[in-house]
Amino acid sequence: MEETRLANNAACVAFDVEGTLTEGMAWEGVRDYLIENGAEARYKAFQKRMTPRYLLYRLNLGNRQAFRNDWITGILALLDGKDLAELQGLGQRIVSEVLWPRRREDIVLELARHQDAGRQIILVSGQFQPFLDAFVEHVGADAGIGTPGSWRGSQFSGNLAAPFTIGERKAELLQHLLDGRRLIAAYGDTSPDAPMLAMSDQPTAVYPDSQLLRTAQERGWRVVK
Repeated sequence: MEETRLANNAACVAFDVEGTLTEGMAWEGVRDYLIENGAEARYKAFQKRMTPRYLLYRLNLGNRQAFRNDWITGILALLDGKDLAELQGLGQRIVSEVLWPRRREDIVLELARHQDAGRQIILVSGQFQPFLDAFVEHVGADAGIGTPGSWRGSQFSGNLAAPFTIGERKAELLQHLLDGRRLIAAYGDTSPDAPMLAMSDQPTAVYPDSQLLRTAQERGWRVVK
């Protein structure tokens, strides 16, 4: 988590990433990387193990958030032993080939307008931190709060060092980083983003899922769809 670039007196704006700033998913870039780098069999074995749960997910059955968490955790586990520099390079590739080409132009434009107004941009996402750092750099954001990995020296252990940065945890980590700074606006696309959105002066539900849309309508939040 980057904290050093935040000025003491500037107002802040928080953005979720996947589903909000982009329709792309980082795991797709990891999948392509694994297939291209000799780990196709491992990926396909993982995919096969997850297929029954994936079918339930597509049918809107079972715990959808638990499936998403387990899917990303399993994908990242296939990167065990990779060093930080390689994962940082992978993050840059994911941004350039997956996330940025599928960016939501209207929301990226709002991000740029906030920057032009002198507001500090914080990306707050469940994304693996090295991948989020690449997106932070790409859009010129001031800080990024992602999900940290566990490391053996410079090598990724294949495990996460903390729970995914979603829901109440996302709001708590953002609150800590803000440290009294004003949160002018916040943008998110799913119901777990609601606690973060509620912290801001102008919560914006971006192409929201049905539950977040209902929450936004009940609370009078701005909706972009």
